[in-house]
Amino acid sequence: MSMMVKRSVIFFLLAMTSACTPVWQTKPTVSPDTLFDAHQHTLASLERWEIRGRTVIIQGKEGWNVGLWWQENKTDYHIKLEGPFAQGGMTLDGDERNVILTMDDGQQFSAATPEELIMSTLGWTLPISALRDWIKGMPYAEKELTLVEHDDEGRITHLIQGDWDIEYRRYAPFNGSAMPAKIFITHPDLSVKLIIRKWSSL
Repeated sequence: MSMMVKRSVIFFLLAMTSACTPVWQTKPTVSPDTLFDAHQHTLASLERWEIRGRTVIIQGKEGWNVGLWWQENKTDYHIKLEGPFAQGGMTLDGDERNVILTMDDGQQFSAATPEELIMSTLGWTLPISALRDWIKGMPYAEKELTLVEHDDEGRITHLIQGDWDIEYRRYAPFNGSAMPAKIFITHPDLSVKLIIRKWSSL
């Protein structure tokens, strides 16, 4: 067989091998950074949602494992934490102007911001305003951004803002996108673990 014929056979076999490469072995045509930007745009447009799950809040030697129900309707939000608290469960209802904390026994407390209200009643340094974005898998626009890392699909895996370190351990499908299902949040004074079992649209 002549050298020219051999080369022709080799080129033919290489072409056939490339044509038969399985789809899952091909490289993505869209860069992770582009996917990240597109995913963030989708999340920013999500204004009405609801989650159900559990959260573990640890401060010092104390810890609380509570049920979580969180609703967002544009600027309004409703957060319900269900025991075990010494004083039972509680709900937090807020908007851009005011926040009201209601205990199971009917007592109510109010403040201008959820952070101020949570600190004055429970003694927690809990950034509710930032959590409204972190829960969706977004950085909080009004807090210093130190680090943001994302995977090949454009989903945030690690975020550091101020003294808060946020790790996204698992995502779940929702409305054609991917939403956080397990989030670990740590701070020098507090740690929060969020396990979200269900995302819904309002």
